[in-house]
Amino acid sequence: MPHEITFDEVSKGHTPRTTLVLWPDQMIYAGIGQSFTLHRHHAVQISISLGAPLQVRTSASGPYSKQQSFIVGPNIPHQVKGEGVPVFALWSEARALADLARRLGTSSTSELPTLPADLLKILLPVLRASGGQVPDAQVGHALLSHVLTILLGPTWNEGPDDLRIATARSLVTPQFLVEQSQPIASLATCVHLSPSRFRHLWRLEMGMSVQSYLRWKRLWSAMYISAHGASLTEAAHAAGFADSAHLTRVFHATFGMQPSHLFKNSHVVQIIPGTEH
Repeated sequence: MPHEITFDEVSKGHTPRTTLVLWPDQMIYAGIGQSFTLHRHHAVQISISLGAPLQVRTSASGPYSKQQSFIVGPNIPHQVKGEGVPVFALWSEARALADLARRLGTSSTSELPTLPADLLKILLPVLRASGGQVPDAQVGHALLSHVLTILLGPTWNEGPDDLRIATARSLVTPQFLVEQSQPIASLATCVHLSPSRFRHLWRLEMGMSVQSYLRWKRLWSAMYISAHGASLTEAAHAAGFADSAHLTRVFHATFGMQPSHLFKNSHVVQIIPGTEH
């Protein structure tokens, strides 16, 4: 029988391993939830509690609402309380997921929209059957793909329609982020567009500004590098941040927590690197 996480186990200290699995365009988190300060990021996030409801709000002074799930689109501020709650969360750059977040946000009466009840009814048994555990990147990717296929259908991984934006996106590697002092101008030149036209077309295709996307990719790169044993300072420099203090500020604003919760020698979350660009 699959093992389901229970609050009795959490209270007795038998907590499952908490993991964060990274791929170039997606991340998943599986394990025991935490609490975060108000933050915003540039990929769409879906969080699903496998136990008690999560507490979420969209302003530092507003009331919390209790939700079994929530979806938050790019650049929407949110704060989460979830200590001790078994949770599955994903972040994805899939454009179809951003479209889903917008549709649900328009029709929702809550501050952060919840997943439709029929989809949640399908997803919860799938996630609970995993026991809240993601032992490696292969299992994690299979789980991620299954969840996104349930939510979006089999074509969820389609890239931008415009070939120029798809080409520019493929150029944004960790090496590019470090070597290019003017990355936006460089990308625009590579796809034969003026910087202003490139910025406009990127936002239309990707649902976020190119500046936000590059900042997100630098954070991803820093986490990936740290997962391979680098210190916070080494990861900061290798990902194109000025120093570790710069990385810490951007990380906290993006995730609502200090990078020490995730980076090298963390006792909270283990990072599992998937396949890089």
